[in-house]
Amino acid sequence: MRIIFLAAFLLALYSCNNDLNTIGDTLVPAEGYVDVETFDIETSTVQLDSFPTSLNVLSSILNSNQLIVGKMTDRVTGITSATPYFQIIGNGNSGIPNFDDNYVYDSLTLTFPFDYTQTKILAGDTATVQTYRVYRLKDFPRTDYDDPCIYNHETLPYFPEQLAELKIRLEQHFLSQKTTWYFKLNDNLGKTLFNLIRAQDSILNPSYALDFMQYFKGLTIIPDETNMALLPLDASSLQLRCHYHLDETSYTYPFRALASYSSGGYYAFTNIKHTPSEWLKDVTWKDSLSYTKAGQAVIQGLNGYMLKMKLPFRSDVNPYRTIIKAEIVLEPKVDNFEDISEPTTIQVFTLDKYSRITGNLTDLSGNPIYGYVETNPNYKEDRKYKIDITDYYNSMVSGGTGGIDPELNLLIGLQGTPVQVGTSEIKTFVGMNNISFQRLIIDEVPVLRIYYANY
Repeated sequence: MRIIFLAAFLLALYSCNNDLNTIGDTLVPAEGYVDVETFDIETSTVQLDSFPTSLNVLSSILNSNQLIVGKMTDRVTGITSATPYFQIIGNGNSGIPNFDDNYVYDSLTLTFPFDYTQTKILAGDTATVQTYRVYRLKDFPRTDYDDPCIYNHETLPYFPEQLAELKIRLEQHFLSQKTTWYFKLNDNLGKTLFNLIRAQDSILNPSYALDFMQYFKGLTIIPDETNMALLPLDASSLQLRCHYHLDETSYTYPFRALASYSSGGYYAFTNIKHTPSEWLKDVTWKDSLSYTKAGQAVIQGLNGYMLKMKLPFRSDVNPYRTIIKAEIVLEPKVDNFEDISEPTTIQVFTLDKYSRITGNLTDLSGNPIYGYVETNPNYKEDRKYKIDITDYYNSMVSGGTGGIDPELNLLIGLQGTPVQVGTSEIKTFVGMNNISFQRLIIDEVPVLRIYYANY
């Protein structure tokens, strides 16, 4: 009888409105068939220990060739700076000058691959002047076949001699003054590379790229301390170009920044340095900061901030009601006046008893669980992220086969995928956290909302 009543109830509910978000708003006052109970969720802010920023990982999993450069001061989370490191390789010896010709060196340039017509800055001020400087690296990262990732905290030493400087404003009117923006590098380096070209040295052959990397370790672009923007760079468009001429004809020899990663020898990655605000200074993966203590919590890309949650366990012994929906509700901070974008979608991940990320939270059909922002069209300040966890919560409180340990935590952050790379058993996080600066500030207690059907 109970099953028949529930089926009839759900059929009647669907025939009226198949949007479960309206449950409790329309049915409870009118019919009383549905009860809605709300519980505070034990929530804390944690920070990922590390995550990959190397393009061998990002390109294969996210289909992204993005490096990041710049510096940003976030009044909520602190200071974040991004520094790209990359290798260049030769482009072969076909059709290039030799010592028997009267070719003359002109200049050496490095493209600045930010296309303002296709890409927006990650965060920051477009009106102020941004300064970037190029340096030559002293070393390159060694390949670890057990763990081929290069992580956000890794860096490389570079020579103190500055090779080039570029000052730009990241606004359309300024950037449109030139078709291509580039660094003009030191001519001593340019002439040295030009002599390699004229000698048709074998290390310029892409098949000997590792030999060239032994000779020329790579380059880095360092943002100035006064910069106030984080900028995505398309690493596939990075080129070091040697310009020369013969009589009235000009020529260019390109050194490429990216090639096939099949040999495991080429690299490009971004170092992320973060100086947290006072309230976040002690936050790590193991040392979380509770919402109760801080009065707020935060999710943010590049800095690795995420929310850890322990759901309240409400095992209902009442035989006359059934959970028909369970959702997490997050209310973001309204007065976000900084130029930092807020995500439209967030995602839920699972943790084991050792607080290791185990995977994406999914429904019974295997679909990942996302949270989406909902805005009141009449009051734009009224915004909420809602995450439907009905299948998960029913499994958690069922106590039967397939039940979930209620002591386990959930993790909420930007969209991504926990993946196993190399031979490591511990999964690493790859997603929007690795390539975006999106931020979500929570200043209301996160709640679990449960909808019950009564009989």
